[in-house]
Amino acid sequence: MREHRGVPPILTVVAILVLGLTLSATAPAAVAAPTGKPGDVVRSTEITDRPEARMASAARVFDVTYLSADPRGRLVEVKGSVSLPKKAPGPGGWRILAWNHSTMGLGDSCTITDSLGKDKRGSRDKWLGQWLRDDYVIAATEYQGIGGPGVHAYLDGPVAGKNTLDMVRAARTVVKKYVGTDTSNAFVSFGGSQGGHASMWSNSLAKSYAPELKNAATIAHSVPTGLSDYFAAIRPGFPNVVVPDYVTYFSYVLAGLKVSRPDIDVDSYLTPLGRTVIKNAQRLCYAESGPATKGLTVGQLVSRPLADGPLLPALRQYTRLPTSGYGAPILLQQGYLDVVAFTPLTGQFVSRLRSNGVNVTYRTYPTQLHGLSTAQTLEAVKWANTRTTWPR
Repeated sequence: MREHRGVPPILTVVAILVLGLTLSATAPAAVAAPTGKPGDVVRSTEITDRPEARMASAARVFDVTYLSADPRGRLVEVKGSVSLPKKAPGPGGWRILAWNHSTMGLGDSCTITDSLGKDKRGSRDKWLGQWLRDDYVIAATEYQGIGGPGVHAYLDGPVAGKNTLDMVRAARTVVKKYVGTDTSNAFVSFGGSQGGHASMWSNSLAKSYAPELKNAATIAHSVPTGLSDYFAAIRPGFPNVVVPDYVTYFSYVLAGLKVSRPDIDVDSYLTPLGRTVIKNAQRLCYAESGPATKGLTVGQLVSRPLADGPLLPALRQYTRLPTSGYGAPILLQQGYLDVVAFTPLTGQFVSRLRSNGVNVTYRTYPTQLHGLSTAQTLEAVKWANTRTTWPR
């Protein structure tokens, strides 16, 4: 936020008039907002011949730009990809997996959906490729702002949920265009960490936002819950926390809050160093953010307690997860030793879901940290295949 102080009013008026005349003479016309409806495909390109784009189990891969929501509710272009199985579709068409990636960063260079084959050890194909081998189309969104217009609002659940559902819509259009067959209208949403948060929101919104689709099941692991509880304790001098990349996550959350809630003066809570870190978070990818913030603590970034004033209530609303209203069965997977998404908070969240009648299966893994092993991910695929009835 810029401040303008000490400028005489008459000079301000003159400057505005001169600037207006200059812009009218030299500036290009404003770019029109995209027209269409949520999920419309703006453009699609086959990228199967790019080695970094195709997992071993994918027959064809398409780079897709489609329309979906931003934090203001406007339709904007969002990036994603569609990967097709090698087996031909059956009479009812392929099933769809809406895969939501974990934290990759907020900048335009932090995309992953067009580089799913860029994995030297082939581990991604072992766990994500299994969905392809089980006859699912993989519809993968980048979320609004990553590789597209605007800044990504990290953990803005309603936006990520809509981006996910619109990616499913776009995938069905792409399959029809390039293969000539229909897909099932049912899909499974799946993701971990940030992606788990997005998958839960897509489940919550599916019935009202995309009634033509059927969210058959949701799988989420390492889901951030109770983030506002973390932030409530942060104040100047807050001690170092032994959590991997804690400053990176902190900066992403506040950078996202600035995008989603511009009415909250986030900068007023930050030191000059903090403002620089948050600004950099809008462009740095996850792999870059760790080294860039090495040695810093969140206590160095804040100038007053985050619990003061309007920031914490806004953050609580911004990062929330619904505790009721889910239309599809849920599998929540949690590493017991996870120090990013804490097991006690996840357990409390599950208890609230169950008390509200939500169909949730909860599995914890005693030796697992943040994320899942390949075996645990394959367990989730099996759960989706055996627990789900497909209206195809």
